[in-house]
Amino acid sequence: MPVEPALDTAPTLRTRPNVTIQDIARELNISHTTVSRALADSPKISAETKLRVRRAVEQLGYVPSASARMMRGARSSLIVLVIPDLQNDFYATVAKTVADTLAARSMQLLLCITDDDSDRELRELRALLETRPAGVIIVPTAGLRPETAALLRNVATVQLIRQHEALGSHSVIVNDREGTFAATRHLIDYGHRSIAFIGGDASLSTGRNRLAGFEAALKEHHLKPAAIALGAPRPEFARYAVTSMMGASPQPTALVFGSAELTLGALQALHAMKLQCPRDVSVVGYHDPAWFELTGDGITTIRLPVQEIASTATGVLLARILNHHDSTFPQDEAIKVEFSPTLQLRSSTAPYRGT
Repeated sequence: MPVEPALDTAPTLRTRPNVTIQDIARELNISHTTVSRALADSPKISAETKLRVRRAVEQLGYVPSASARMMRGARSSLIVLVIPDLQNDFYATVAKTVADTLAARSMQLLLCITDDDSDRELRELRALLETRPAGVIIVPTAGLRPETAALLRNVATVQLIRQHEALGSHSVIVNDREGTFAATRHLIDYGHRSIAFIGGDASLSTGRNRLAGFEAALKEHHLKPAAIALGAPRPEFARYAVTSMMGASPQPTALVFGSAELTLGALQALHAMKLQCPRDVSVVGYHDPAWFELTGDGITTIRLPVQEIASTATGVLLARILNHHDSTFPQDEAIKVEFSPTLQLRSSTAPYRGT
C-alpha cells in the first residue's frame, strides 16, 4: 500500500508561468475550492492541507489576482503615493516612511513621480488607478489638470505638503508661513536689514506661504526685501538666483531659502564665488537633510518633522478607507492636520557686523 510522503519530504513541484488555483489543485489532486479555502485560512480546511497548499504556492510561484480578490469583495492593499521628485531628500524620506507604515499593515506602495509636470501626473495616475488602489496620497502639481481632479474624486485621497482647491480639504501640511517667518525674524534679531529670499514658484501653495512668512516678518519691522527670486525648487534655479544677487551692489547680508534643494544650489553658487557663510553672508535653509549638519559647521535651518508628517498622512488616508463603508462616519467632514516647523540654529548665521 503506497505511503503518502511526509510533509517535510514533499516532492519539489515544477514552476510554470501564470500559475492559477486550478494548477495548484491539479498538482495536489484536490478541488480548486479546497485550495481557495486553504488560502483564505478557512477553519473548514485541515492544518495539513493548508500547509500542503502553502508549499505548492511557494514552489509553483502562484501570485493571487488582485482584481479577482476585489471582485470577491476584498479591500485593495495598494496605496498610490504621488510626489514630484525622488532625488529630493524630503520626498525620498516621505516615500520610505509611507512604504514602511503600509508594510506594517501588510499593504503595498505604488509610486508615481510627476517631476511637477501636470500632464505626466495625469498619465501616470490614470494608469495606476487601473490597479484599483485603496487610496492616494498626493503632492499635487501647481497646474493640476481637471481630468486628474475628476479621477481622484472616485478614490480616497489625502493631499500632502501642498494643497490644491480642486482636491478637497483632506490634507496633512506644514505651517510654511510660520517657518519662513521664524527664519527671517532670526536674521532681523541678528541685526540684518538687507535680507533676500529664494523660494519655489508662487503657483504652488508652499511657494506662496513661504514667501508670505518672509514678507510678514520684514513688514513687522518696517523692512523691505533686498531681493526676491521665485522659480522651480531645484538647485540650478538657486545657483542662478544667488549668483545674480551676490554679484549685485549692494549685496544682501542674509539669505532665506524655501527648500533644501534651493539651499544646495545656493551653497554651490557661494562656493563658486568664493564666498563663505556666515563670514560673507548668513544663510537659513529649509528642511533638515543629514548633510546640513556636515556642511561647514552646520546650516541653520527650518526643520520639518518629515517622518511624522508622512506617517500621519498615511494614517489619515487609512482611517478614511477603513471608515468608507461606515454610515456613522462623517464622510464629508474635512480632515486637516497642520505641523509646525522649528528653527534649528547652527553656524551658517551670525550677527551683522557692518561694513
